[in-house]
Amino acid sequence: MEYQCGWRQLTGGQELFVHRWTPTQVTQRLLIIHGLGEHGARYHPLANALADYGIESFAFDQQGHGQHRGRRGCVRNYRSLLDDIATVHSWIESESASQLNLFGHSMGGNLVLNYAMRGYRQTRSIVASSPMIRAIRQPTGIMEWFARILSKVVPNYCLKSDLRPERLMDDPKEQQELKCDKLFHNYLSLRLGAGLVDSGRWLLANSGYLNTQTLLCHGLQDDLTCPEASQEFAQNIPEICQLKLLPKQRHDPFRSLEKENVIESYAQFVLAGKIAEDNLIVR
Repeated sequence: MEYQCGWRQLTGGQELFVHRWTPTQVTQRLLIIHGLGEHGARYHPLANALADYGIESFAFDQQGHGQHRGRRGCVRNYRSLLDDIATVHSWIESESASQLNLFGHSMGGNLVLNYAMRGYRQTRSIVASSPMIRAIRQPTGIMEWFARILSKVVPNYCLKSDLRPERLMDDPKEQQELKCDKLFHNYLSLRLGAGLVDSGRWLLANSGYLNTQTLLCHGLQDDLTCPEASQEFAQNIPEICQLKLLPKQRHDPFRSLEKENVIESYAQFVLAGKIAEDNLIVR
């Protein structure tokens, strides 16, 4: 497998820090959208494992993350995050005639679902891992009201979360690597927070707009994003969205001690590009 990374000038002169993992023989292409506080290089182990299946993977550092130039945790607005995905999507498909697949984790899971449902370029399939549809710890009504008022005055004011590696995965090696990751952060601006809350609520109210074959995986031990929200999203569209609940998994199942089985399920779904008829909902 060949790994490349660096700044790339894309449509309209926009520069993004892009990662690319290319196996010797390519069967499918996958664009990875990372989660809050993360960056594209953090997905090197996942992309490396997927390369064994012939899947070429791409990722980019989102606004406020990784190598991206800008304040940590801050974005222009929520819609611009979807526009950035569209820019990279267009570039990848300009290099290949094959249709692209999407993978998104946590905040990235929220983004790939919204991307598919809001009129952007069609994708072949979607894998949404622990999507941020609704947080486990929702703000009270008065706290949310105050935060929204404050966000109009200082939208880039950042909150700092208590994001310990032990809450994300059960693999000690993965926990230690995260502790040593100097690009990882736990900042969230009021503007980005409001965008994620609103877009998550929109997903639950409009799940019928999803028309892309989707695998939605969620660990039942996740104490960051809500597994029940994933169930609520998927329950009315089993013909288009396969729900896979993982009883022993925390927030990052593909970084767990059982990651090989989890990643294999991702790869098989991407290779098939559809839901098996006898496997519409898996618990």
